[in-house]
Amino acid sequence: MLKHMLKLGIASTALMAAIQAHAQTTAQVPPPSADSSEQGANPSDQAASGDIVVTALRRASTVQSTPLSIVALSGDTLAKAGATQLNDYFRQVPNLNVTSGQAGVNRISIRGVNSAGEATVGLYYDETPVTGPAGTSQDAGGVAADLNLFDVQRVEVLRGPQGTLYGASSMAGTLRVIFNKPNYQDYQYATEEQVATTKHGSMGYFFKGMVNAPIVSDKLAVRLIGYYEQRPGWIDNVRFGTKNINDQTNWGVRGLIGLKPDELTTITATLVYQKSTADDQQGWYPSVGLYKTNSPAVLPFNTQMQLYNLKVDRKLGFATLTATASRYKYQYLRALDFTPSAAFLSNSAANCQAFNAQRAPCTPDQFNTFRTNGLAILPLVGYQPAFVKSQNYEVRLSSDDHLPSWLQWTVGGYYEKRHDHIDSQTVSADPATGQVYQPLRRFQYRYVETDQRQVAGFGEISITPVRSLTFTGGARYYDYKKGTSGESFITNPYTGGQIAPFSSISTNAHGWIEKFNLNYKFNSRVMVYAAASKGFRPGGVNNVPVLPVNLLAYKADSLWNYELGLKSSWFDNKLVFNAAIFDVEWSNIQTQARTADNLYGFLTNAGKARIRGGEVDITVRPTQGLTVSGAAGYSDAKLTEDQSNSAVLVTATTGRKGDLIPNTPAWTASASANYTWPVSSSLNGLMHADFAYTGQMQSTLRTTDPLFTTYGNYATVNLRAGVETDKWGIYVFCQNVGDKVGNVGVTNGLGFTNLTYSILPRTVGLNVRVGL
Repeated sequence: MLKHMLKLGIASTALMAAIQAHAQTTAQVPPPSADSSEQGANPSDQAASGDIVVTALRRASTVQSTPLSIVALSGDTLAKAGATQLNDYFRQVPNLNVTSGQAGVNRISIRGVNSAGEATVGLYYDETPVTGPAGTSQDAGGVAADLNLFDVQRVEVLRGPQGTLYGASSMAGTLRVIFNKPNYQDYQYATEEQVATTKHGSMGYFFKGMVNAPIVSDKLAVRLIGYYEQRPGWIDNVRFGTKNINDQTNWGVRGLIGLKPDELTTITATLVYQKSTADDQQGWYPSVGLYKTNSPAVLPFNTQMQLYNLKVDRKLGFATLTATASRYKYQYLRALDFTPSAAFLSNSAANCQAFNAQRAPCTPDQFNTFRTNGLAILPLVGYQPAFVKSQNYEVRLSSDDHLPSWLQWTVGGYYEKRHDHIDSQTVSADPATGQVYQPLRRFQYRYVETDQRQVAGFGEISITPVRSLTFTGGARYYDYKKGTSGESFITNPYTGGQIAPFSSISTNAHGWIEKFNLNYKFNSRVMVYAAASKGFRPGGVNNVPVLPVNLLAYKADSLWNYELGLKSSWFDNKLVFNAAIFDVEWSNIQTQARTADNLYGFLTNAGKARIRGGEVDITVRPTQGLTVSGAAGYSDAKLTEDQSNSAVLVTATTGRKGDLIPNTPAWTASASANYTWPVSSSLNGLMHADFAYTGQMQSTLRTTDPLFTTYGNYATVNLRAGVETDKWGIYVFCQNVGDKVGNVGVTNGLGFTNLTYSILPRTVGLNVRVGL
């Protein structure tokens, strides 16, 4: 680890020497105005220098002037990468990782901060923080909502804790998706169509459209977006002879209404509806064959998102007042193959004894009857419909350009009320077709509900006491209450279900989050910064029928992130170099444990971790029309304390000091090249290539864990070429040129091994865009 830190430090030192030599040649770039944010009427997302304007600090700034490790991907960049969802672009951002499973099951992590429980990365769609249902194991961070990226202004990835401005969900960082806003002056339209074919699989296509209409010039405007996408499948079920079972359908609408009752006030209302449907499982078993499964059950996964947001901005002369209110309902139906686990339990002599009326070892005849009865009910499916409903309200006041330039500040308050529900049931399926019987034939059923209420007050202030030196301090006070309730109705030896009466328990806590940042600008192009920031996640309560009382509640965990960073550009912005190194100290980690029978998961607090690493990114514009960029991230994420406590037994699966944090790659890297040239007075040619590498990961803390496996360690290349004008473009593309088997999730469980989820194989297609 030390040598990697030294490499980053040496690179930064060498760069500083170059900076001093070229300091006098750098040009001055004016800061973005307050209107250069998503508050305005469809603003440009690039400053005069080409630097992307962001609102990570809750006010407009640029990537290069923001003293934190941030990556901003413009809508055009996402389009060139062919990105329509989260899994299409996260590999372009070093130290951002997504572990995937059944369609729609995504866990986002930044800088190796990866753990079950509440999300460690805040996921925002405009002003709305979105999380998934907590489920039976209180793992709300495992189901990140994934909305379509058409007509998106930009995606911002803020690495490092953002707790003071973005709250508990932003323990390791924040991912923000910013939609394009209504344009009050111009009629606009845009369409995008694509058709593609995937090796080993089927065709895919999509149709998308946008219309923007100023109803009353400079006063009222409407922006409407609609899309339909058929994503290809490439996994075959050899048991039923069905092909491409993992294809998906995704459609939705988005509407935004903008109102300016006067020159000082902007009101924006947003409505989003999206439905995604996958008819069968998204995983495959290498033991069966490449992209093959022999699952005896059909396993659908369906999601629906309804999101509503109202935002009001009012300029007060010395500051901008922003009030925002959001409501959303995110629901899913998840199906899991429980057949291997039920078969394992049916063949278990210990399980037969546990359910023997005399609790004595089963006789051969008793065991044969027990086994025959269990196998007779197969296949079994874990059938889990769930939803989360959330209300989020925030009011904040941010200083604007009318105040002295040496003082900037933001203060605000936040309120969240969240409720979610899951029906966890094991049901039988037709052996001939794999389809779940309707009406359901239940062999196990329980429900769990989770409620959370959180209030917070926050503030940040930046002071520049002397020219070029700025100090920022921030704090957030939080107070939350979280509770669970539930009941289990059926005892069954083949599913592990046990009758348990209704129970309800809650926990609460309050505390502070702090942030400190010191940055120095050598000139308008070069800045260094040092930061210390805290992040946390709320604790909660498990609802597991067999869990001892002392394991029901678990506490909040928290971390401190210490960071040194550099932002620089020179040679008239033809070369941009940014770097950061960090040290994360994570304590009281919320970790997922299993009950002794391995049938139930629960959360508890145990252990500490240290994560050290860094990020480097460079952009070069050597000639007109050519842009080349590269980036790399490294994170060494290890436990610094055994994951054990008075209630957790130390076994072969218990995390020990020195163990790597699972599902986290040490190295990530990306690169891209984009070249445009004039073909005629109105027509340009385009060539684009991008590369991404994800390092090796392990699935569990301990190599001695029976469920241990490794995955990752793959690189992909995408190519795109075409012709375009300022109104239309036609492109051919090839994604995953090398047809790499890139595994983004591998799991083992009771009775099954190496259930694998992987990226899209080689895909070739045609893309057409039209816009005005």
